[in-house]
Amino acid sequence: MSRLDDVVHSPVRFTIMAALSTVDDATYQILKQELDVSYALLSKHAGILEDHGYLRVHKSFLAKKPQTVFALTPQGRQAFNHHVQALDEIRHGL
Repeated sequence: MSRLDDVVHSPVRFTIMAALSTVDDATYQILKQELDVSYALLSKHAGILEDHGYLRVHKSFLAKKPQTVFALTPQGRQAFNHHVQALDEIRHGL
């Protein structure tokens, strides 16, 4: 249990990180739609991940429309992988 990462362990943050672990990056709209969460909830948890250095947030404009893109940092990928490994060890009784 001590190997579980409290930042990653939240269901919303875990799901954000799981979705981003399979891609280079994803837009705010895509994540919101795929995870079926509100704008407020996604923003709150993305901010927590960003504050811990697990998430990179890039804001720009595309055809005069604001666009936010999320990507896991190398530290975030490592934290997610370690967390999943710890969950597997708990599941297997190691």
